[in-house]
Amino acid sequence: MSQPQGPSGHLERVTLNRRRLLTGAGAAAVALGLSACAPGTSGANKGSSASLSPSAAATPSATVITGKVVFWTINLKEVYSDYITGMIKEFETAHPGVKIDWVDVPGDQIDAKFLAALASSNVPDAVNITNKLVAGAAGKLSDLGTLLPADQFADYVPGMLNPFKIDGKQAAIPWYHGGAPIMFFRKSVMAKVTGFDYAKSPKDYSQVLELAQQIYDTTHVYGTTMIPSDTVMRYHGVTMISDDKKSAAFSTPEAAAIIQRYKDTYVKKGLAPGSTSSANVPPQWIDSGQIGFTISTPYILAFLKKNAPKAYADLELAPAPTTSQGNFLLDGMQTLVVPSGSKNPAAAAAFIQFVTNAKNQVDFCKLVPIYPSSLKAIADPFFKEKTGSPLDDKAKEMIATELPDTTYVSYGTKHDSELTKVFNEGMKAYLGGKADATAALADLAKKWDTILAG
Repeated sequence: MSQPQGPSGHLERVTLNRRRLLTGAGAAAVALGLSACAPGTSGANKGSSASLSPSAAATPSATVITGKVVFWTINLKEVYSDYITGMIKEFETAHPGVKIDWVDVPGDQIDAKFLAALASSNVPDAVNITNKLVAGAAGKLSDLGTLLPADQFADYVPGMLNPFKIDGKQAAIPWYHGGAPIMFFRKSVMAKVTGFDYAKSPKDYSQVLELAQQIYDTTHVYGTTMIPSDTVMRYHGVTMISDDKKSAAFSTPEAAAIIQRYKDTYVKKGLAPGSTSSANVPPQWIDSGQIGFTISTPYILAFLKKNAPKAYADLELAPAPTTSQGNFLLDGMQTLVVPSGSKNPAAAAAFIQFVTNAKNQVDFCKLVPIYPSSLKAIADPFFKEKTGSPLDDKAKEMIATELPDTTYVSYGTKHDSELTKVFNEGMKAYLGGKADATAALADLAKKWDTILAG
């Protein structure tokens, strides 16, 4: 499972026992979910998807489909074999002429193996890949809009579905992700900040910086650990790439003023020194008691409950800031695709739609801290059920409420991962270095232009 990373690009990456699901299965990318879907709840919530209409569990169309479908997933077999095989059996029962051949691929091999398959004449038919692979592979992916009835797309969160419509074709459909970001506050610190009200927590990232500095000035505890990452810049309204996707668009006076403010806050210790750390877990993080708050995915609750119970007990939650349009940005997601070289695209498309229907998504959420891409799934009573853990319940319901306004963000190039890495590493260097804001952005823009020309 991948390490949770706040969609805002923060550095709160923690090592978790179930890392395999979302690296492999998860995002960063996935940025991940919380004990909203914590293991051990499946029995207690077994009937919670009863509110889903029968059609939610039905197969996508009445068309007779036959043949073999080779289905690839990422790191699911060891822990989630019963769930996957159960879906396969149900689909095969409904379609006696179809045989699903399930292949589980290690997370550190999926990218290379999938790209190699696309370059060959032997491709799988239905494939789970991370969001970062979709744009670069889109030319060799089927248009799901021609393989599935139009009404089959109505149940996906628009902000999670539409970004995968590339060059006029629906290259992928969304599966699961870690949820929108949440603000996690240390109550013991915030109690010392005069006038602070959780109900009036920051609504944008300018207010985040103001609060971070206020915390340090008042308590001498670092405000938070953060950099002006590419996702954070988009929260500020910065256009990162040109419309034709051939050049960087962020080297502007307005963007320079934004990152200068982050540097000023970093120098004044509102942003912790660990913000520029190369370590997966910054030395100043929420479990160490050295920062006042963090913005991250709710998956960290499970980590803190297990590994830092005192820190967990000291937490209070609030919604994270949004864009000016009121959206939460999601930069990690698991998707399902059908390669254009598939020997059985109709059956493959029907199967991945079945995998992502509301009932199957809710059932998956009962097994692991993830969140769905289905609007019907979000409305399921499961996301409002009480578990006996008020903090977890609050986060679960908060994320479910935010999901319709959650949007996956992408540059839409085959270089997305590299662009993000180069920009974010450049921002770490800028915060800790001597270059001025204008020069730092100009240098990064040149690097992006070179990458995009490749």
